[in-house]
Amino acid sequence: MTESRLLAKYASSASNNRTIIVIDDEHAFCDVVCEILDALGYNTRQAYNAHQAITLLQEITPDLILTDVMMPELDGLTFIRQLRSEPKWSEIPIIIVSAKATKADRDAAEDAGADGYLIKPFSSLELEELITSTLSTHA
Repeated sequence: MTESRLLAKYASSASNNRTIIVIDDEHAFCDVVCEILDALGYNTRQAYNAHQAITLLQEITPDLILTDVMMPELDGLTFIRQLRSEPKWSEIPIIIVSAKATKADRDAAEDAGADGYLIKPFSSLELEELITSTLSTHA
């Protein structure tokens, strides 16, 4: 089965009420990931750094956050630690999406409080499977 067929198949099972915030300083990356997630039936919001994400979190409580690690000013791991220290945000599932691929990188993400780790580049199917798994674990 092709990836586009699988996307169509999974789109019917995604909740239209679920919101995912995508955080990455690469605007094109955010656009592509949001297009994939929108096609799967998720509501998406974008932030291009952790400070924008925190401002966005003042407005909405997402069902999941996808964040890069390497970002200017406030890196993804520090951002996760901040969220985990705030009771109103501490339970939001967070998936790291990063080009950093070593075991040490994954361990650091887990220690910071990440719920999942996806290495760039990845397929839309890998993205969907990790999101589905993470959301079902936190249901």
